[in-house]
Amino acid sequence: MKTSHILLALITMVTLTGMVATDLLLKEQYDKIDWRNTYQDFKKQDLPTARHWVVTGTPTSEVIVEKTVSKPQALIAPEEVKFYRVRRQGDTAFVSFTPDYSGYRSSPQDDAGRELGIQLVLRLPGFQTLTVENARLTLSGLSTDSLTVSLAQSRLRTHNVAVSAQFKLKVTQNSFAMLGNDQYKLLQAVVADSSGMQLNDSRVDAFTKNISPKAGIQLEGQALKWLK
Repeated sequence: MKTSHILLALITMVTLTGMVATDLLLKEQYDKIDWRNTYQDFKKQDLPTARHWVVTGTPTSEVIVEKTVSKPQALIAPEEVKFYRVRRQGDTAFVSFTPDYSGYRSSPQDDAGRELGIQLVLRLPGFQTLTVENARLTLSGLSTDSLTVSLAQSRLRTHNVAVSAQFKLKVTQNSFAMLGNDQYKLLQAVVADSSGMQLNDSRVDAFTKNISPKAGIQLEGQALKWLK
């Protein structure tokens, strides 16, 4: 066999071996991916333990707040870590997540029916109050005895939230709250200025409200019983 043929055969063998090895390596990495974990590529950072939380965001990205049974933790989209800050003062934790949103014109109510791109997840074991400023935030899977939420220039969406005693909701500065398929023993709502709220099939045992003449409130599904 000519030397050139031998070299060609060796090159072909090495190339094929490398391709097989690469395929096996890629398959191994693929098998390690947990496709059920939406946030597997997010950066993880520990959070302080606090009973009161203030979240300042932007209208262009979604902040998810969900319950955890372990230590508090923040999950941040890798490309947005530089915009994330957290500090604690006494029993209050302040989270700031402020990517640039210049040119964005949608109001909180415009974003009521949709979830934006998720770039920050806060996993909290429990809290008493949540203040949301200039953000689009979703409360998910939360179960607690009592809760107070205040909105300023923000949109709130809820999903599977259960409050067994008292849920106080204050909606101000052109904010909008859309409450989903939740359960509330007592819902106390204050909707100021031209803000608004919607109860979308929420199960509410008792409901008190203080609504501004310029504000709007919408009821759907089981919440229609409070239409008076």
